[in-house]
Amino acid sequence: MPFRDILITGVIFALLPVCFLRPWIGILVWTWISIMNPHRLTWGFAWDMPFAQLVAIAILGGMLLVRDRKSIAWTPELRLLLVLFGYMTFTTFFAWAPDAAWQQWDKVAKIFLMSYVTTILIYGKQRIYWLLLVATLSLGFYGFKGGLFTILTGGQFHVMGPPKSFLAGNNFLGLAMVMGLPLLLVFAQQEARVWFRRLLYATFALTFIAVPFTYSRGAMLGLAVVSVLLFMRWRNKALLVIMLIPILFGGLAFVPEKLFNRAESIQNYEMDASSMQRIAAWDLAWNIAIDRPLRGGGFEYEGDTARWHTYLDPKYYYVMEGAHVAHSIYFQMLGQHGFVGLSLFMIILFLTYRRLGRLKKWTLEISDLRWIGQYAWALRVGLVGYAVTGAFLNLAYFDLYYLFVVLAALLWREALSDERIASRRSATAFTGKGVRSDWHPPPRVGKGSFSSKSQSESFPEESSGRHL
Repeated sequence: MPFRDILITGVIFALLPVCFLRPWIGILVWTWISIMNPHRLTWGFAWDMPFAQLVAIAILGGMLLVRDRKSIAWTPELRLLLVLFGYMTFTTFFAWAPDAAWQQWDKVAKIFLMSYVTTILIYGKQRIYWLLLVATLSLGFYGFKGGLFTILTGGQFHVMGPPKSFLAGNNFLGLAMVMGLPLLLVFAQQEARVWFRRLLYATFALTFIAVPFTYSRGAMLGLAVVSVLLFMRWRNKALLVIMLIPILFGGLAFVPEKLFNRAESIQNYEMDASSMQRIAAWDLAWNIAIDRPLRGGGFEYEGDTARWHTYLDPKYYYVMEGAHVAHSIYFQMLGQHGFVGLSLFMIILFLTYRRLGRLKKWTLEISDLRWIGQYAWALRVGLVGYAVTGAFLNLAYFDLYYLFVVLAALLWREALSDERIASRRSATAFTGKGVRSDWHPPPRVGKGSFSSKSQSESFPEESSGRHL
């Protein structure tokens, strides 16, 4: 009997009672399973066991008994997410491939349900820290492993994720690692324990190496954009450049030529069959939305291959053999749920990005709330990585993205529980000319503080009472 199967099964079953008695810990286990998919690293009976479902049942059962919970952290994004799910339900009734569509609807429903449950059970600095750490290390595992694999094999092979998961293949794993890079950096910079800080920095470096060697062009583009934002955050930029120059030139000498060829195909996309398939799939999704602007084709519309091909432009017949996925989070939403579904998806993405920016701006100057701003920055950069890389991948229902939306709501609730942020928010009213003129910030005593009273107050790690 395979050792990995026994180990993973034993660990998860041992955690089930804990998930029932402490449902917030169950959220951590759920996050670990849904992101890392440890059972997909086995080869026997554990490979297809419904571990996530078992954990979810334990969490929902435990919620009936515990009192340490809050109401849902209703932000506009989470309200719109509920509207989006309702609209997805509407389009599913008109789906081209109804059986496959309702199966996908069931998967998305579970992701959304657990997203709202997370806001009920996760609150306070410590619980948010553990949720973020579990998600970051779940991604870091593949970055660490993929980076070592790249170094040991000279980059000759693709870095791949576990099959039958959101990280399957090279493209999806590349996207996830791009989203995880800023979180790894923030945790490394915050960590006080020397051994753990070094491990986090090593994981960050290996993940950075692993991303281009997924040979995913979308991940390469996402990495390029995220790298600029990471560089802007680095404290000692001059020292970093001095260190990177010899590493870069030394590494280029060992990079296989096929990686350069893969990168060059981004520019010469007309000569690449895979790139042309993406363009054809985008054009097809647009044609479906034009014909069915409110309904789209529904979840898994590719299942109706014959109907699918009637929307394909004849000039792309030579590159499309059989059905292909949408190859873009945007065209995936457009083709499956029409213009309304795409609009809701885009608004949620934009509002989450803006909320994280506000959190960063409002909290980084307050010493005991700085952790909120640091996490908000990391999530915001990861969201940029998702928006850029996702333009070339069909991961509109990626559970990690919806976790980012949830975390933005959790950080917002924590920030507003502090009277300094609440008063600043209520006093800041934007007009056509900027901030309202009758509001003035409290006098500062020193850098990074607002008043002597603020300096003496500490932010509660487990806040009480209901918010929002």
